[in-house]
Amino acid sequence: MIEALVIGTIAVGELALATIVPWWASWFLAWCGLSTGVAAVAYALRRPGLLMKERAGRYLLWPYLAFARVVATAAQRAGLVERQEIVPGLWVGGWPRRGAPGLAQLDLTAEMPRRGEAETYVCIPMLDGAAPRPDTYQQAVAQALAWRREGRAVLVHCAYGHGRSVAVVLGVLIAEGHAQDVAEAHALVRKVRPAARMSPQQRAFLTKNLAQLRV
Repeated sequence: MIEALVIGTIAVGELALATIVPWWASWFLAWCGLSTGVAAVAYALRRPGLLMKERAGRYLLWPYLAFARVVATAAQRAGLVERQEIVPGLWVGGWPRRGAPGLAQLDLTAEMPRRGEAETYVCIPMLDGAAPRPDTYQQAVAQALAWRREGRAVLVHCAYGHGRSVAVVLGVLIAEGHAQDVAEAHALVRKVRPAARMSPQQRAFLTKNLAQLRV
């Protein structure tokens, strides 16, 4: 809920600015405020699909989505390692710059468009920094495990490869017996990818729910 409050406050600020700037700038700030407001609702309701990244949202919510994409691109250009292999055939990372050739790509972003090609592609959107819905999390882990059983190399990615993707990879590692619990699995990931830091909400979700999820 804290993410919804922060994003909602930004939306209110943008809409307030739209009422005091010249007319030629007010329309754009109003558009920014409305798109940010939709994002706040998505976080409040835990409905990443409201961002509609591959449908009408790419136009209606362009200011919010464009900002998220610019920040992710800047992080990559500043030296963020795009993806790393945690155990043989299981990769975790951020938004692929040129796709994921030769990999089964599990996209967890609700805000980033698909780029490039992959051996196969599935998007199960989650919200950045927020705890996932249990059913969505279970679906994502199950998809990665299914690909692994088929002998595919799998890339699980979000925007930066820090939170959402790490949370799902921890579930895969535990399900496959590479680790016994969340702490051990997280240490295994961080040994390869030190920047893999989940949010407090994501860590709390895993600690509370991972043992009960049927994957």
